[in-house]
Amino acid sequence: MMNRRQVLKNLGLGATALVATPTILSLLQSCTNEPEFIPSFLSKEEGHALRRMVDLIIPSDEAIPGAVDVGVHEFIDSYWDQVSTLEGQAQTAMGFKALATQFQATFNKPLGEGKAEDFDQLLKKYLIVDKAQEEAYDEKLGEFYQAYAKDKTATPDPDVASYALVQGIRGMTIWGWKTSEQIGENVLAYEPIPAQQIGCLPVSEATGGKAYSI
Repeated sequence: MMNRRQVLKNLGLGATALVATPTILSLLQSCTNEPEFIPSFLSKEEGHALRRMVDLIIPSDEAIPGAVDVGVHEFIDSYWDQVSTLEGQAQTAMGFKALATQFQATFNKPLGEGKAEDFDQLLKKYLIVDKAQEEAYDEKLGEFYQAYAKDKTATPDPDVASYALVQGIRGMTIWGWKTSEQIGENVLAYEPIPAQQIGCLPVSEATGGKAYSI
């Protein structure tokens, strides 16, 4: 039996399985945190929401830059614009339309006027879910994708689509942050050409406790 949950996590509505190809790495390394974020794929309001969520998923502290500091929000927007298929773009747009609907219903204002605390509440709703709720979301997502495969005008439940979009953004944020040049080389353990294989070596000895960036 196919693992539906894993399949759903790699489908549209903002979710994608990223592979460190030269094109994607080049796209990521070209991104910086400009004072004003002007999206190339998203609308200005959607870009505001993306930047807020990315900043909350991996915030900065005094020692380590956060996801926005290394331009991950710009990378995600550029990825959707330059790498995603037309169908992937359509489903991402569908996810943001659903998110805007949920945001308006919850906070009585549009995405573009959302504050950090609003998006924090939104992330908690869709990222901190118990197993039963996750399975319910996945079940409804499966039903939508079956309908969408037959009819491209089919639309998902806004709550379910928002969940899928936010989950996808979290995955892309973590990947983009870890793979960025600033984090990959200066914060995480970076060894592009490993010299030798040493088995059963504790991470504390191999990298000083740091995870590998690639």
